[in-house]
Amino acid sequence: RRDVSEYVAAKTDAQLIDRLRTLKGTSENVIANQELMQLMLPILRADFLLCGSFVYGVREPLSVPIHVFGGKQDSISVEELLDWQEETRTGFSLDMFEGHHFYLVDEQTQLLRLLRRYCEQHLARWRNSTSRQMNRAAG
Repeated sequence: RRDVSEYVAAKTDAQLIDRLRTLKGTSENVIANQELMQLMLPILRADFLLCGSFVYGVREPLSVPIHVFGGKQDSISVEELLDWQEETRTGFSLDMFEGHHFYLVDEQTQLLRLLRRYCEQHLARWRNSTSRQMNRAAG
């Protein structure tokens, strides 16, 4: 369970900008655009505060597989990502990509390829399961 305490209190503009730089998902050209940042910082501030309000609640594991993706250089550790396997009872996978929190910008093709493969696998399983159920009902 990730510690979200750093997001409980509202950040100053400077603190938010520092966090954006740490996450490595916002170009310096965007950060340097004061007009754009005036529009975006209140939204980002609210987003971070929302993250800080999250309280994990123990519940029954899901009956669907969970596929987790992460960046190898992100501050979220592999161990934290592996915690997601406790949230499912049917299947779990973890795929790591080069990059930080916004790895998906540079790894979009590979990520989409994996998403497609996982979707095709689950669709095939669902079709097989549905077909077996229909055969049993007809038989």
